[in-house]
Amino acid sequence: MKNRLQTYWDTIADDYQRLTSISTDDFHFGPLLPGNSSLNILPEISSGTTCLELGCGAAQNSIFLAKQGAECTAVDVSHKQIQHAEELAGKCNVSISLSCSALENAESWPEKQFDLVHSVYTLPFIENPEMFTKRAAACTAPGGTFILVTKHPVFSAEWLELEDEEMGLFLPSYFEPDEDIRENEDGEFISSRAYPISTISNLLYESGLSDLQLWEPQPLPLAEIDNAPYKSPAWIELHPKLAAAPVSIIYAARNG
Repeated sequence: MKNRLQTYWDTIADDYQRLTSISTDDFHFGPLLPGNSSLNILPEISSGTTCLELGCGAAQNSIFLAKQGAECTAVDVSHKQIQHAEELAGKCNVSISLSCSALENAESWPEKQFDLVHSVYTLPFIENPEMFTKRAAACTAPGGTFILVTKHPVFSAEWLELEDEEMGLFLPSYFEPDEDIRENEDGEFISSRAYPISTISNLLYESGLSDLQLWEPQPLPLAEIDNAPYKSPAWIELHPKLAAAPVSIIYAARNG
């Protein structure tokens, strides 16, 4: 039986992949942001490096890693997204182990461990972030890296026009950011949310990870936006806001 998250993403997957340009030639960290070719966040990837992507969509990041010789496994809740991933992997002539699974179910996670576990913008849709981070940490091999990209809590704020036509942010509560309610054309909706930086940092440490590093990257300048590995016309319209407040926060931690 489909859950609400699967139904929502199955409904919008075709339009999402059509309207959003996501590169397979660089690792992306969110809309309009520089890729790993500029930020250099990923650990060294070589032939045989094992990687797990959580909430993969069409698995563009996994496809990029597979092009570097990595052995990639990718999971998503949406059958339609997995279909797109299968088609794209075939076009790129790489092999990825793909599966459709609800990550809210702890029993559905892979039992093996990986050198790199990575997840971009899946955590906001997970009802139990503590379970998610613990399971992700358990899937990270000793000496391996977990990279978690999620919504920055500041970007949950409401944009207001101030005096002299200046724009500013109003955040009623940093500690309890408002949920972002998303609705598709069939009236089906899901919610996503951000968490304070200390909340996620503590969850990662409590999961047994260490050497935590954080990044709050700014978007590329508009003149260079064609180089952004993740972009769409809708996100480009939001560039002034992304340039004023971080949309993504990147956490990287090691197991051991």
